[in-house]
Amino acid sequence: MNHLFKCATETADGRYAYLGPLYRQVKQAAWDALKVAAAGCEFSESELSAKLPNGARIQLFGADNYQALRGMHLDGIVLDEYGDMHPAAWTEVIRPALSIKQGFAVFIGTPKGRNHFYRLYETARPDPDWFTALYRHADSGVVAESEIALARRQMTEDHFAQEYECSF
Repeated sequence: MNHLFKCATETADGRYAYLGPLYRQVKQAAWDALKVAAAGCEFSESELSAKLPNGARIQLFGADNYQALRGMHLDGIVLDEYGDMHPAAWTEVIRPALSIKQGFAVFIGTPKGRNHFYRLYETARPDPDWFTALYRHADSGVVAESEIALARRQMTEDHFAQEYECSF
């Protein structure tokens, strides 16, 4: 959200979007974060959007209705938990929505097997037009070691590897 807000402050009349798997999930997980990042801006609860003084807008969407993005011309989008979205959201709607403004896309999420998120990651890794990164729990320093130890004891090895080691 902070990245979208920073970009929106630098682009007058820019159009930015945050897409999560489900509209309800986005409203619960990201709406408050947008209000904090864009404090002092004009908000629309009904549209889950923030309008900045420079005319730029950031709007939240759920991929359960990704067609709602059709016809938009986006300067940038974050696709959170992309592996839980239908792959057509990217190829049929969002990628074309970025073309007019040569916008950017950021894909983030938890690996869940060798699905479309995995294929995108593997395709992007050697491509100089893409930036890829994989951050395991140890790389971030966000989760306390005591919590990591507890999770290791309570989860299967595969689930722990997926959730904490970013293993596809």
